[in-house]
Amino acid sequence: MIRSVLCLCAAFSLQAATPLLQNQSSDAWTPLRGSVTSDDSVRHNNNRSLRVEATSASQDASARSSAIHLSIGKTYEISGWVRTEDLTVKDLNRSPIASGAALTMASMPYDVHSQSLGGTHDWTRLSLRFVATRSEDHILITAGNGGTLRGKAWFEGVTIDQASPAESWPAVEAVRTFGPAYRYPAAGWIYLHIEGKPYDRGYQHGYLMAREIPEYLTRCAIELSGKADEQTWNGYRTTADALFLRGFDREILEEMRGIADGADAAGAKFLGRKLDLIDIALANTTVELGELASAMPRTPTGIEGTHFSLPPYAQHDARMDHCSAFAATGTATRDGKMIIGHVTWWSQTLAEQTNVMLDIKPETGHRMLIQSYPGGIESGTDWYQNDAGVVLTETTIDQTPFNVQGTPVAFRARRAIQYGGNIDEVVNELGTHNNGLYTNEWIIGDAKNNEIAMYELGTNHTKLWRSSKNEWFGNTPGFYWGDNNAKDLAVNLEYLPDPQGVPQYIPYVPGTRDLAWMDLYKRYNGQIDEQFGFKAFDSAPLVSASTIDSKIATSDMANHMMVWAEFGRPNESVAAPNNSNYGLFPGGYYLFNAEPSKELTTAIATSEQARLQKENNKTEARKIEPVSWHDRSDKLWKGWLLPASDSDIWFVAGSAEYYRLLQSVDVDNAMEAQKIRFRGLKLSADTPTNRFRMEETAGTLFLDSVRRKMGDDNFLKLMNGYFQTNTTKTVTAQTFLDAAGTTYQVPDPGDGPAYLPNDIGRRIASAVIVYGTAREAGTNRYVAEQLQTRYRDRDQCDVAIYKDFETSNALLANKDVIFIGRPETNSALAAWRGDIGLDYQGAVFKVNGKAYSSERNALVYASKNPRDASHMVLVYAGNSPLETARALQGKGQVAAIVLEDGKEERGTQGH
Repeated sequence: MIRSVLCLCAAFSLQAATPLLQNQSSDAWTPLRGSVTSDDSVRHNNNRSLRVEATSASQDASARSSAIHLSIGKTYEISGWVRTEDLTVKDLNRSPIASGAALTMASMPYDVHSQSLGGTHDWTRLSLRFVATRSEDHILITAGNGGTLRGKAWFEGVTIDQASPAESWPAVEAVRTFGPAYRYPAAGWIYLHIEGKPYDRGYQHGYLMAREIPEYLTRCAIELSGKADEQTWNGYRTTADALFLRGFDREILEEMRGIADGADAAGAKFLGRKLDLIDIALANTTVELGELASAMPRTPTGIEGTHFSLPPYAQHDARMDHCSAFAATGTATRDGKMIIGHVTWWSQTLAEQTNVMLDIKPETGHRMLIQSYPGGIESGTDWYQNDAGVVLTETTIDQTPFNVQGTPVAFRARRAIQYGGNIDEVVNELGTHNNGLYTNEWIIGDAKNNEIAMYELGTNHTKLWRSSKNEWFGNTPGFYWGDNNAKDLAVNLEYLPDPQGVPQYIPYVPGTRDLAWMDLYKRYNGQIDEQFGFKAFDSAPLVSASTIDSKIATSDMANHMMVWAEFGRPNESVAAPNNSNYGLFPGGYYLFNAEPSKELTTAIATSEQARLQKENNKTEARKIEPVSWHDRSDKLWKGWLLPASDSDIWFVAGSAEYYRLLQSVDVDNAMEAQKIRFRGLKLSADTPTNRFRMEETAGTLFLDSVRRKMGDDNFLKLMNGYFQTNTTKTVTAQTFLDAAGTTYQVPDPGDGPAYLPNDIGRRIASAVIVYGTAREAGTNRYVAEQLQTRYRDRDQCDVAIYKDFETSNALLANKDVIFIGRPETNSALAAWRGDIGLDYQGAVFKVNGKAYSSERNALVYASKNPRDASHMVLVYAGNSPLETARALQGKGQVAAIVLEDGKEERGTQGH
């Protein structure tokens, strides 16, 4: 194992324990912001520490190590010891969400870092495992990054090790396979790998995405017509068949047919029928169909002298203002190499399922990594990479005329990335037989030679700028940008086919985003790298309310088929649910690598073996109906009783409550909830209300034990007879016991959970909300604020919200604590995970021994506060950002509620 130790001594010197860092200079740590000084008075392991704090000139603090040489694609771990004193951090704005004292790498997005530390803490070890994206990188120690810092932090013994990816995501349980194909969820994305011949890889795609493809077809129908019905969809099927289908070659047609057949084989249905080739073709041309209305007024008719064009206010291109992109190289970049980035602006209907990172390894052509959607053979949002180091993206420009003889852009873009090994080949594929729909300004990068290009592709006119020819627009050598504003005059002229039309100004005029790009270029010229992209895409005007993602790749990353990708707004804000849309919830940047690690390869083989074994051992599971009198209340006793004394409350109150419980859908589950409630009441304050609830709950448990001993028929005969004789009377519990021939004993519920999720409603006054910032901070914050608003509106009580690193055991000891986000995203919950019996590793949790690894799953989990059992802990956590948000829908009467797509799974309970 490679191990390097960065000792934080007086001269900030770097001492190398291995050859990796032997040749470093003595000035290993470079202060970037704030005060960074050696502190001999605060030592750890008998070593001096490095103290960081804010200054009047800088609101936060950070320092950078000297260069560390790494192997791209290898897994490493940075770790170090951190101590804090009264460290508090306040956000400067909604984005970014500021962090405490933490470790990260210079190459990483602002939201990828180790666990943060705040408040006052003794020496604590922090660590972060990562895959190298640079051959030369730097460790960063930070405090208050993205916010204003008060207090101090000390760092000591910062190390970097080459690490095994054994604990890296995805876990075996999260990998689904079908032959050589596999999929797994990550940070709101679905990574899908398919390979082989066209039909075979399509079949793999359809089989593994059978659940999602009909969902996406429904979205296509709504996007096109506002509804999903057979008649309307058939009309669009006919149009796609007539205009587009024969524009795909045999290879892509076979792949699309395979997608339909694979989905059908896995049980997919759309509008009550199986899927076919036309459905998949329509899904892949929905965007172009949406452009026809804009294209036709600009398509010459031959009688332009008398043609009346629509006035400007009546012309609206539904795809305008949908992207921002850039590419840089040479003198503009920090290392002289290429870098390229892109964000999509789109309405939520289709956008919410453009979260498929599609990895295609075809029989012929280049391996591809494409941001796509269920059933897609192309991108839709137009992010493409291949194993030749080519990256292709675009920003939409105003729609040019339609060429009915051309082929769909879905086909041309797919061929460009599959068969394009350089910029010339990509441009040729994009421009050949162009139908003009979905007009784009393409941004292209070739990592092999660090060349970039900008290709404006109208219907009849094009313009290509290339870095190799030193062709630049706007006096920005080394830099191209796109933002839906066509730059070439000839392309702009295509918007006005009628010389007798309404007068308009045709030449390029820079817009707000153009000015922003040019300003960023001036400020960072010569230093453009990943951080430039992360910075550009974290605020307006280059992101907006309709921004749905972010992708950034350097030359080194492109050559290794890697990309930093975020699904959801890259500024950590949430696009809230509306109409039929679920909402877009940011998952933070995630590093995708098309080359599977040895551990992932092993997980794929294990999952495929388990799938085949399950297929071979298929048996019809016998369905066991739960015990319930839900539809048989006529079998239950009727009437009411009054207790003769307090000692009779258990029977009178218990029998009334037990009547209700027997009408539950599952009586066994309902009685488990009663045991949980009883345990919780034994820990609660001694109040008249709690004493009554204790007697009532004890009564239900006792009556349930009597039913189980006597049998259902005998028990119901006893209860019906007793109530027929005594209804409306004052009774003693002893008269019932005599009739039953038994004695009363307060039941022992045994060990187990003591709280149910809805118990928090009676504890709002002592509750706090703690949301995770280690990952998915934007989503976790949104959910915390939604919950706070719910309590404010319903209970007229403000519940305080804390970031995970702002808490301590002392703060949470006497509180009812609500954690938002699973342990890997919430460091405070991670610290308590073992104490509360929560089995949650990565994005996989277990309840009653069953693993839940789908990105559609969430968990609502109640437990005792491990610091004070008279208080409770409540966890809302999803395996994906969306499901963390939908976890708030969990309201079941069990201690551990499992949800799928925001709906409760019946029968999950206990822990």
